[in-house]
Amino acid sequence: MTALSQSEVKRKKPLVSVVICVRNGQKTVGGCLESLLNQTFRNYEIIIVDDASNDRTVEIISGFKDQRIKCFKNKQWLNVAKSRNRGLKHARGKYSFFTDADCTVFKDWIEQGLSCFTDDCVGVEGRIIYVSEKYQPTYSDQVLENRTGGQFMTGNVAYRKDVIEAVGGLNEKMRYNSDRDLGLKIIKHGRMCYNKNMIAVHPQGTLTPDRLISTATHVEDRVYLFRRFGDKGLISWRIFKPFSLAKIFFPGLILASLFFRKFRKKEDFDLLPYTYVYAVLERLYFWKACARARVFLI
Repeated sequence: MTALSQSEVKRKKPLVSVVICVRNGQKTVGGCLESLLNQTFRNYEIIIVDDASNDRTVEIISGFKDQRIKCFKNKQWLNVAKSRNRGLKHARGKYSFFTDADCTVFKDWIEQGLSCFTDDCVGVEGRIIYVSEKYQPTYSDQVLENRTGGQFMTGNVAYRKDVIEAVGGLNEKMRYNSDRDLGLKIIKHGRMCYNKNMIAVHPQGTLTPDRLISTATHVEDRVYLFRRFGDKGLISWRIFKPFSLAKIFFPGLILASLFFRKFRKKEDFDLLPYTYVYAVLERLYFWKACARARVFLI
């Protein structure tokens, strides 16, 4: 690929817009931007939407003196979907690439994504690696990865912008699964590809008891996705996460985690007693969403 000078970058309309939203990302946003600015493909812009951070995030972004970076700060917290939609409004590229502010991407990330777009291909999913290829997560690891496709995670995905606009962008009423909702809408317009060589790396994250319990509400959007798209996700025979349901009635099954999951850190053992509380709360939120949506799921 032929590198463009800074003046050429400013004049030339970008083919690709990388859209990122961030909130209080001072620990990771710098590494993310460094990886994005080191791409083999050069005709792109980086659109960052800061969702009302109250740390040094904007200061760190401002320290990158590169004309390809454009940062927009929300005056108040909006949420991920609204922030990404705001970023898309400012994006000028034919293709919109998404990653998260706590991820880093390989230097050929954009090039690998572009190589998959054809007339009938409207989107490309890349591979998300948690920490590294060789890392072995333990029980308290908050693992985020995509090694097979079909998950539409905005940590590593790209779409034709005209198709995003045709489906109305991200659903701003959804709290946690707006990226999956977007992918399910887009695949009605064409083929979705998966490229294992389009790689993003997600850093290690540790689940604390408080963080685990707070994620119990994430299941509510799963009911909406099932009702609208027939998206089964973690649902088998109308049963959501069957093993998790079994743990509610047979709490002893939780101890099976000691045999099938790795326990090496204090955080692993600290989390174990809260697993039952999480399973119960998650199921209650799930059933509440089912009743509200008038969907029969167990």
